[in-house]
Amino acid sequence: MKKIMLDLTRESSLLNPVTGYIKRKGFCVHDTEMPFYHRSVDIYGYSKRNNKTIAIELKLHKWKQAFKQALIYQLCADESYIAMPQKYTSRVNLDLLSEHGIGLISVSEVGRCRKLIGARQSLVLRIDYKNNNIEFLQRSKNG
Repeated sequence: MKKIMLDLTRESSLLNPVTGYIKRKGFCVHDTEMPFYHRSVDIYGYSKRNNKTIAIELKLHKWKQAFKQALIYQLCADESYIAMPQKYTSRVNLDLLSEHGIGLISVSEVGRCRKLIGARQSLVLRIDYKNNNIEFLQRSKNG
């Protein structure tokens, strides 16, 4: 059986593997391009079971830019991650991500996701941002 390879020249190719990954991790309600001030979170998920939110920034190779965005997303999510193609994860400063509680998800050419670093609970989370996002997700799912 031939495996389908992802087109890792497009950030959008990471979307389906990563949303599938977070669904398997219990984040049932999610949205893509969730508005957050003048930015949009690539993937934002919510797990009702443990009342946790997750924000994921997708990047092909510009991990420093993704890191800056993931830091901002700690304001609105319990956990903040960067997801990028496996072939570029060796360029990422893992110590810097760990120091700031940002997680890293590697996506293989066949779409398999692997958590390289787990995110820590955000220390700067603003509960009103989180609650507004959860309400938005629930409205969009029910509406």
